[in-house]
Parts: sequence; structure tokens; C-alpha cells
Amino acid sequence: MAAAERDPPCGLCSASAAPYTCPRCHRRLCSLRCYRAHGSCAEAFYRDQVLEALRAERNSPPSSAVPGLREPGDPGRPTGRGLWEQLSEAEREGFRRLLSSGKAAALLPRWRPWWWRGRGRVEELGDGSGPEEEDEESGGDRPGPAPPVPTSVPPLSSLRAAPPSPLVRFQLPNVLFGYAFALSLHGGDEALLPELPDAAIAASAALRDRRPFTSTAEALLSARRDARAAGLPLSPLGDSGVLLAVAQLLEGRDSRDPGADVAAALWHLWRLLRAGAKVLPPPERGRFRGARRKVGFLLSWSRGAAEELAQLAGEARRVHAEVAAEEAAVAQIREGLEKVWGGPRPPPREGRVDRAPWMVTDGPRPVGEGVEEVFGGPRPPAGVGIDKGAQGRRLIEELD
Repeated sequence: MAAAERDPPCGLCSASAAPYTCPRCHRRLCSLRCYRAHGSCAEAFYRDQVLEALRAERNSPPSSAVPGLREPGDPGRPTGRGLWEQLSEAEREGFRRLLSSGKAAALLPRWRPWWWRGRGRVEELGDGSGPEEEDEESGGDRPGPAPPVPTSVPPLSSLRAAPPSPLVRFQLPNVLFGYAFALSLHGGDEALLPELPDAAIAASAALRDRRPFTSTAEALLSARRDARAAGLPLSPLGDSGVLLAVAQLLEGRDSRDPGADVAAALWHLWRLLRAGAKVLPPPERGRFRGARRKVGFLLSWSRGAAEELAQLAGEARRVHAEVAAEEAAVAQIREGLEKVWGGPRPPPREGRVDRAPWMVTDGPRPVGEGVEEVFGGPRPPAGVGIDKGAQGRRLIEELD
């Protein structure tokens, strides 16, 4: 079926395929550009989310986060559903600045993925004080409950008569990247349908079609490129953070069943794809059904592939280490440049006029001015030589 028949047109530019949906008005959108053009509606959605979080936050004064909001106990403090309408224009403008700068995300509770529990130095070197140290280090943030591990998984032989290709194993890290990326991008909110599972499909070529990979590195870096090409925002975990999530899922937290976390993640993704398909019109459900079949196949394969999962985990760890080192090097260079510049951008050059890159601007008079007089513009006309005719002599005299 053609893409134009699967997707309704974009609500802004009328493009034939519009796989994304505004979380507030549910208008179909085709790209990040149209989503940003539709930003007033999306901004209202996220504004409401932040305001709800502020109302739920009982222990911290709202004025410390949003300039101009009144202190708790102030009889004039806005409360209730009409909070936005009761704010002054200055308070609203301050909040809009928070949204546009990206700092508003800091007002929301920090989301921790379910597989994060017990990770890092506390688990490796802890002496029984792990939970307390972990809570202190994370500021009290705790991951949500892990999704259930399926109790009954059909054997792979019931889904495929012939033995699978040895390259099947590299499909798994690509799919897990899509799962971890989509879940972190939406803060684990399973109510965001079909956006959450759709982001997983956008980041995973293995979920979209028959895409073979020949290594774990190829599968992971392909997913990272696909997420960017789809115009999706950067995951809150960061590029290296999503790669680390894949390695952690492959390693598992239960030494008695190392593949339990992989099974839980795949089963969770399978259910998200099913729920996402239910909110779509029937012609648009084909992508989700195909992705669900691929997830079910990998789930059956993974339950009998403990050694392969361990090998994939080690390879994913190495990819994460390389990407994390690159990110650290880039951050160090950026920090050094910002110290020299005194800010995130280089300062404007004083006493210099921006001209064509080939012009010489040193000296009492920019040479380019005389050159432009000779040429009648910023570039020489066709056929002009430096030793021919009056214009050539004038140019030589100017340069001398």
C-alpha cells in the first residue's frame, strides 16, 4: 500500500505522509519543521504538564523555579485550574522564556528507566548500603517498576521452520535502541500513543523493514542516525546514554536469568505497539503490526540465546565507550572555546568589516574598496586580467 494511502495528509503543509501527531490537538504532522510551526499548541500542552508538576510539588517553593510566582501561603497565590489565566503578563513571559531555553524540563520530576536500578559503582562495590547511597546520589529519584517478564513464550521452531540466519542476533540491539530511545524521549509515559511506539519504529530500521546488520556497532549506530534523520529530539539520556541502556538491558540484572530484562523490554514494546495500533485508523496499522511480529520473533529467539546475549552486551559496551569518549572530547573542546569566547558564541570582531573572504582588510584603507571600484562590483568581470588594459593597471596601482 502506498504511503499516501496509509497516512492522512499533514495538517500544515498537506504533505502526503504525516506519521506524527500533536499531543494536544491530535493534528497529523509530517516533520519536525511542521511540528515547530505548530509550536503554540504543543507549547500549551507542555506548559500544562509543567504547571501540573508545580502544583504537585509541595516541598519546594514555585518562585525558586519560575520567576514572579508567589510564595506558598501568599493569599494572592494563583491556585487551581485557572493558574495560567491568573498569572501576570510578566510571569507568563518569564515562563515562556523557560520553555524556549529548555530549562523548563528541570522543573519536571527526573525520569529514571526501570532497568536503571542497582547500576554503577554502588552495585559493584557496595557493602550493603547500596539503596541509601543510590538515593543520595540520585536525589531520591527512583525508577518505576519493571515491566513483567512473559511467562509463556512460543518456541522459535513454532514461528520459523528453517534455522534463523546468524545475522539475526544483530537485529536485537537495533530494536532495543529504538525501545530505550522512545521510552526515554517520552519520559516513560505510556499514555502518549501512538507517539511513543512510533518513535521506536522511527529509530529502528529492524522494526520498519528487513534491514540486515553485520555487527552490533553497525546496528547501534544505524539506529542513532535514523533517530536524527527522523527529526526526533535528542534523548534525555544522550546518545551514549541510550547505548549504555542497550548494554544494560542485554546484561540483565538477574544472574539466574540474564535474559529476563531483554524479554521484559521486548514484551513491553510488543504491548506498546499493540496499544498504539488501536488508536490509529485501520489503514495505518500495518507498520505497527509488522513491527510487532518482528518483536515477537526476537523475543522467542532471545529466550534460548543466553551466550549470544552476553556477547552482544560486551560489544554494546565497547560501542558505548567509544561514543562516550567522543562526547567527552567534544565537550572539552566546547568548554575551552567558551572560556576563550566568554560565552557559547565567538564575540564579533571589532574594527573589521565582513567582506568576501579573498579581500585584504588590513591597513589604513581596505584594498577591497579599490578593487570593487575597478570591477564595478565585489567580483571581477569575465575576461579581466591583471596585466591587460586600464582596469588592470589601476588594480596593480591600488594593490601597490
